[in-house]
Amino acid sequence: MENAVALKDALGARFDRLKAGEDGWRELADAGVLGLPFAEAHGGLGLAAREGFAVLELLGERAIALPYLESVLLAGTLLDRAGGDHAASWLPRVAVGEARLAFAWLDDADPARAEREATGWRLGGGKLLVIGAAEADVLILIAQSDEGRAAFLVPHDAVAMKAYPTIDGRRAADILLDHVSLPASARLALTPNDIAQIFDVGAAAVAAEAAAIMARLVTDTRDYCRDREQFGQKVSDFQVVQHRLVDMNIEARRAAAAATLAVDALELAPGPRAKAVSAAKVAVADAARFVGQNAVQLHGGMGMTDALPISALFKRLTVIESEFGGRDEHLARYMALA
Repeated sequence: MENAVALKDALGARFDRLKAGEDGWRELADAGVLGLPFAEAHGGLGLAAREGFAVLELLGERAIALPYLESVLLAGTLLDRAGGDHAASWLPRVAVGEARLAFAWLDDADPARAEREATGWRLGGGKLLVIGAAEADVLILIAQSDEGRAAFLVPHDAVAMKAYPTIDGRRAADILLDHVSLPASARLALTPNDIAQIFDVGAAAVAAEAAAIMARLVTDTRDYCRDREQFGQKVSDFQVVQHRLVDMNIEARRAAAAATLAVDALELAPGPRAKAVSAAKVAVADAARFVGQNAVQLHGGMGMTDALPISALFKRLTVIESEFGGRDEHLARYMALA
């Protein structure tokens, strides 16, 4: 906990000094956190991916849209775990900010599939909403094979993609795999359980990020209500507003507790891990909607503008509700495991 606080303080100071238009990714590289979950042999710090959640929390509560989760904690962790020549070649460059990875996992209507060829693999189908794909040098792509889900390292220029902005200020792309041929070495040495675990890491990560965002929303909304006057008195003096702020704080704290339990469960066996992560995702989805909507409402018209960070924070919470599985999907998984 102390290490996480120290990391957030150090990074926060760096971003406080960042001027408009400067590269936030460069700040992450200079702070040494781009290699946080990689083995020392790959230029990293050898820490667990969960240690990087403090970075996500800082980026989330400051409404800074950078693909740290997808590039480093997910794609990078998978590549590090697979090892081999690809990891030795790419990860030291990622750690110093000279290269970027993207994580292509969400299937479109024609799911990504991998078929063996005489000299390697042929990929077909497509992927949706690949965060940071246009800026990435290579993709870590999940496709269905005869042996289950498999992960492949795919060069950026081997696929067709359509890039676009997301509502929460990030950049994404849809990817078309039009008979993409890859060498046998492109398949990473990962098991289906490795891939399932990284999805749970992603869900737990956005739960932790959402909890940090909600804490910021509660604080900002409280301060705004204390400053704003209506009918000759502070808005925060109205009893109904006080009750609303208390309810927002309770929901934010409940989400934070659920997220903490999910993060602590990441090293457990698949069943308990999945159950804790799904419980957290359901709790966070419910709390995020309540806290976000009430924050916007209590800010009035200012909550809908870009003049305050409230709008960007609300948009990010809205995206997190469905990211790495929506509420209903995780509720169904939790009930199946109960």
